[in-house]
This record gives sequence, structure tokens and C-alpha cells, in this order.
Amino acid sequence: MRKITEIFNINRNMLNNVKIGLAVLLVFLGGCAHTSLREEESKIDYDRTDTDTQVVEAQDETDIPAEITSQDTAVFIDEELDENLFICAELKMPENNLYEYATRLKSFDYDKVQEAIGQDAKGTLVVNDGSDEFAGGSLTYQRNDMANHLDTYCSYAGEMGMADDRDLAFMSRADAAARMWSFMKTLGVGGELEVLNMVAMDQADFENVKKAILEDDDYRGVLSAKGYEGDAFDEGMEVYRINFRVEVNGIPVYRNEPGLRGTSDRFLAYPAVVTALLSNNGIEMITMIGMFEPYEEHQKEVAVIGEDGIKEAIMKKFGDVILTNEFKAKNIWMEYFPLLKEDSFTKMDLIPVWCVDFEIDGESVEDSGYTIRFNAITGEEIS
Repeated sequence: MRKITEIFNINRNMLNNVKIGLAVLLVFLGGCAHTSLREEESKIDYDRTDTDTQVVEAQDETDIPAEITSQDTAVFIDEELDENLFICAELKMPENNLYEYATRLKSFDYDKVQEAIGQDAKGTLVVNDGSDEFAGGSLTYQRNDMANHLDTYCSYAGEMGMADDRDLAFMSRADAAARMWSFMKTLGVGGELEVLNMVAMDQADFENVKKAILEDDDYRGVLSAKGYEGDAFDEGMEVYRINFRVEVNGIPVYRNEPGLRGTSDRFLAYPAVVTALLSNNGIEMITMIGMFEPYEEHQKEVAVIGEDGIKEAIMKKFGDVILTNEFKAKNIWMEYFPLLKEDSFTKMDLIPVWCVDFEIDGESVEDSGYTIRFNAITGEEIS
């Protein structure tokens, strides 16, 4: 079950957390990385429009590597590399040409964002306009205090399986995804959006979730203190909570890894995270972190290492170590990884990386929680 602090991860104070800046980056440099962005539970098929939006898996990770549309050439590797070191995983090589991109964290125009939201001037809007280099390409909007409560209810419902996958009366899920992608395009962000999770709730759902959450010993005390017991829901209200990931060339951009450790001399940029609440009254909340500027004019074609290069990279990592535990690479997938340029907190490179999940002594990937990322161009370990 998700900790209560994680339930409140999207609120009006998020930008303050983002502005921790260098301290947050240093946190990323400690500990052992856990896996991210490797699952696909459900897709919603609908006609592709110029939004190019796809709807896939939930924000909370499970087990299965995410399908990457540009990776069609697959080979299964089942091999012992060294004593107690194995690979037993499918490797999908990119079919299309890959590029390394130079870009920078997004600077938002406050008035343009307000116009794109398209509602009254009420609510709290905070954007990174480029004046604060630690703000991390961030934007937060919250219509009112109730929006934060709605976010909590939706998050809890998704976590506990209390929300059905269904279209709401005011808008289909496909149209809701397209609506938010259109919003993002208006702001001129880099990359494309893919929906990881959509929670659909109406008035009855909110009533049921409120009752359940206030009877949950893990949450009741904190939520009661924050005034949740007094919440009332308008008749006919409907809300989608949508979690997006950002993609480049159909390959996901790194989102978030608790305890991610860095091995490079350069800092990781902020993970790319987008969460929105869209109701029949408009946008209730939207939070964006790690957004970057378009990059089409600043790209360099690269060749990525394949099966032999990945084996060599793993051997370089473990070859000089006497392993007393059995390490087995079980999942291998590709991400784009943001690395801040030297002497900058806003300029960054997006580089392709190979992500490798390991089982340790037969524990599941989820339990072992050991993931290594290798630069897919050089084979050097990044994290």
C-alpha cells in the first residue's frame, strides 16, 4: 500500500518541493535504483489524431517491460556470463534511427498558460518562467483546495481498485487524453505524451471512496485533520485523473526512481512527470515537472550498442567482483535519460540508455529492486 506521503504527492506545495533544486539532485545520487516504466497493463484503442496520444499502463509499476513502438527486432538471451551472473531476458533493438538531443528545461509563459487553461482567473497557478534555475521545467495549477482532495480520492481509488475503466458521460477517456495533450502542445513542450493511468470517477464513486478512506486506519487520522470529513460532492460531477509519461521517438523519458544513484560526473535532470485532473467543469489540477523545450534542431544521430555491447557493459560492472549472490538480468528496455550539462541546471542532453533489471538469488525484480542503466551509445554505467 502506498504511504500517506505518496498519496499527497500532487498538491499546491509541489513547486516548493521542486525548488529544492540541487538538494533534490543530490538525493538522486544516493542508494540503489529501482525499476521504472517497464509495464503495460491496458491500452485504450481509439482513432489516432494529430494529438498522437496513446493510452497505456498505470503510473504504479508492475512487472512487464513497457512496449516501445520503435523496438521491433527482438532476440531472447539466455546465457551465463560469469559465475553467479546470468542473462535471461528479451532484448528489443530499435528499428528506427536514434538521436541524442540537446535541449533545456522548459520556461513557461504565465499568461499563455492561463489562457490555455481557459477558465476564470481563479485558482493557484505557479510556473517556472526561467528566472529560477532550480524550478525544473515545472508548472502547477490548482483550481481550489478541493482539487487537492479530489486528487487524493482518485489516487486512492486507483490504488485500491475502486474505479472502473470506463468512459464518463461528459467526455470519453480518449477525448480526455486528447484534450490534455492539446493543452500541452499549446505550451510548446518537447516530446510526446503517453497516458499511463486514467481513473474515472463520478459523484457516487467519490462518496464511496471517501467512506472507505476515512475508515482506513492508515489514512483516517491525517485526512480528518485536513478536513476531508466535511467534503461534499456536487451532483453530476465527473472527474478523470490522468498520469502521463513523456516519450521521445516512442521511447519513454525517465520519470522517477526513489534512491536513484548517479555514477556520472553530471547531474541527472528532473524526471518528466505530468498529472492532470479534468472534470466536467474544466481543468481542476495539473502538475508538470521536468518538462523540456522542443529539440528538433539540436539532434545528433547515434548508433546504440546491441546484445554484445550490453553483455560487455554488464561484465564491466560485475567482472572484477566475486559474486556471492546470483544476479540474473531479467528485463532489458530502453529509456531516454536527461543529463544536465556541466555547469548548468537548465541545459541538458537527452541520451538513450539501456535499463537492466536484475533478480538477486531468485527474488522477483520487484523485491530485489536492483536496476542499472547503461549509456546506450558508449556502454558506460549511468546509474
